[in-house]
Amino acid sequence: MEIGISSSCFYPMLAEESFEKVCSFGVRTAEIFFNSTEELKPPLLQKFIDTKERYGVSVNTIHPFTAFAEPFMLFGGYERKVHEAIEYYKQYFEAAEKLGAKAVIIHGGNPPEMKEKEDYYIDVFSKLCDAAEDFGVLPATEIVVKRMGQNLDFLSRMKDALGERFKTVLDIKQCRRSGVSEVDFINRFASDIIQVHLSDYNNELDCIPPGEGKYNFKKLFKRLQNGGYDSSAVIELYNWSYSDENQIKNSRIFLENL
Repeated sequence: MEIGISSSCFYPMLAEESFEKVCSFGVRTAEIFFNSTEELKPPLLQKFIDTKERYGVSVNTIHPFTAFAEPFMLFGGYERKVHEAIEYYKQYFEAAEKLGAKAVIIHGGNPPEMKEKEDYYIDVFSKLCDAAEDFGVLPATEIVVKRMGQNLDFLSRMKDALGERFKTVLDIKQCRRSGVSEVDFINRFASDIIQVHLSDYNNELDCIPPGEGKYNFKKLFKRLQNGGYDSSAVIELYNWSYSDENQIKNSRIFLENL
């Protein structure tokens, strides 16, 4: 399993600069968190591509900055807006294709609005898959607190409907926040996971650098491997969850040694 770093760790540093910093740490894989539409287009997108190739880093997934608006853009029920949102997301799919990524991460809709509209939700997601497949990528549902991805029974129904097009992202801090067992998540969806987001926790904070808290990463990696997962896992932190970038470097070394 390749251990990488998400460029989101250095937000609000410009995305191309944060990605370059991640690559300079010697990682072999990374995730790019785009923070503006401008970054999805030339010439800025080419900077990401050039950096990736210069350092020999693979990009498995990219993360849209519009994730916060997906309940309204994609799953709000206003068909004209849904169509426009899918057209907008084609920019992410194209960027992912050019970067050689496999998936674009989706946070999805809010449970209260979607409780009685699961079929509609899956239909919209299927249309998103159709658009993504034109670029050789797929949308991947991340487990996120207060979003549909925190409901594992719903994800199972979504998997049944989408088949091989169903992909997920396991974020262990979001499992903590959602009260979801990552063991249960892995048991159900190990073959569907396309990315893993790593962080640690202590008695005060639910997101700190891996290796500085209580989390048993060795058990996590063993469970993932037993489930057949052999892709990447990236450190994903907030800028308030560490005080020195050396903590992130040390976290990567700690995880790789496991």
